[in-house]
Amino acid sequence: MTRPLSEKTRRGIYGRPPRVVAFPNLEWDEYLHYMYLPVVLPECAWGSIRLPPRLEFLRRVIEFVCERERAFYNGARVYVTARRGYATPGNPLNRPGWHADGFGTDDVNYVWTDRFPTLFAIQDFQKISTDHVRSIEQFEEQVDPVRVVTFPDRALLRLDPFVVHAAPEIPAPGGERGFLKISLSHEKYNLRGNSHNYLFDYAWKMWSRDEVRNDPAYAGGDAGPQEIAA
Repeated sequence: MTRPLSEKTRRGIYGRPPRVVAFPNLEWDEYLHYMYLPVVLPECAWGSIRLPPRLEFLRRVIEFVCERERAFYNGARVYVTARRGYATPGNPLNRPGWHADGFGTDDVNYVWTDRFPTLFAIQDFQKISTDHVRSIEQFEEQVDPVRVVTFPDRALLRLDPFVVHAAPEIPAPGGERGFLKISLSHEKYNLRGNSHNYLFDYAWKMWSRDEVRNDPAYAGGDAGPQEIAA
C-alpha cells in the first residue's frame, strides 16, 4: 500500500502555481503514445535510466529532472508520459477535467508541451475532500475562470500535488501537439493501460484505472478492488 503522507503534504493548499524551471527544446519527429512508462526502477538498479530507442531524445531532460530532485527523491521510481499526435476539439490527447496530479501523495510531476498549453487554476480551493472522486467534483465546482492561466510553450513546469490543472480546449481545426510528463514517486504506477518497459525485468499486478485512478489508498499499491492480469 502507499506510504504515510508527509506533514508537508497534509498541510497543502490546493491552487498553487507550478514552477517554471527550464525551456528545453525537444524535437518530436514522430507520433508517440507512452503513458507512465517506468524509466528508473530502484529495484532494478537505481540511477539507471532505461529508454526505448524512440525516447532517447528525452534522456537529457530526464537526467536534469532526476538530478534536480535527487535530494528528496533518491530511490524513487521515475515514469515518463510522452504523447505526440493530432489534437482536436474534444481530444486534447490528455486527461480531461480539473485535477491534481499525485492527489493524496508526495509525488512530483514535471510537464512540458509545445502547443496548446495546459490550463492552471491559481486560486485557493476550499475544504477539498480527501475522497478522490469528490475532490474532482469540488475542483470543477470552485474553479474561477478569471484565475485560470497558462505558461509559455516549451516551458518545463514543476507540479506538486496541490497544483490544480486541466487539459486545454483545442480550437478548431486543431493541430499537432507534443506533451511530456516526468513523474517521480515512491509508489508503483500499476494501473491498466500504463506502458510496460521491456528493458526492465518486472511483473506488477495491474488494477482497474476507472475504479482507483485517483485513490491514494489503492493506486500505486499492490492491492485493489479488482485485480487485472499483468
